Amino acid sequence: MAEQDFRRQEYISGALLDWERRSSDHGIIITLHVAEAGMRGGHHRISTALNDRQLRALTRDLIRASRARGLSIESRTPLRTRIWRRLKSIVN
Repeated sequence: MAEQDFRRQEYISGALLDWERRSSDHGIIITLHVAEAGMRGGHHRISTALNDRQLRALTRDLIRASRARGLSIESRTPLRTRIWRRLKSIVN
């Protein structure tokens, strides 16, 4: 019978401080910066690789979570378009 390697799982709960995104050949690598509750002056860096399928699934979940909280996820109209519309409304 093959010996199984049981690794200790650590769960970190804390606040998301920042993230970094880098491209790879088959997807992206996301590094999360998490400040653990009660931790002073430091943070954990957690890197994970996502392929295209995983990235789409994560995006869908984040969109659902945003909508459930009532947040708008549409991008803002570009500044030049807003200025142009405002000038047109003033002239007309």
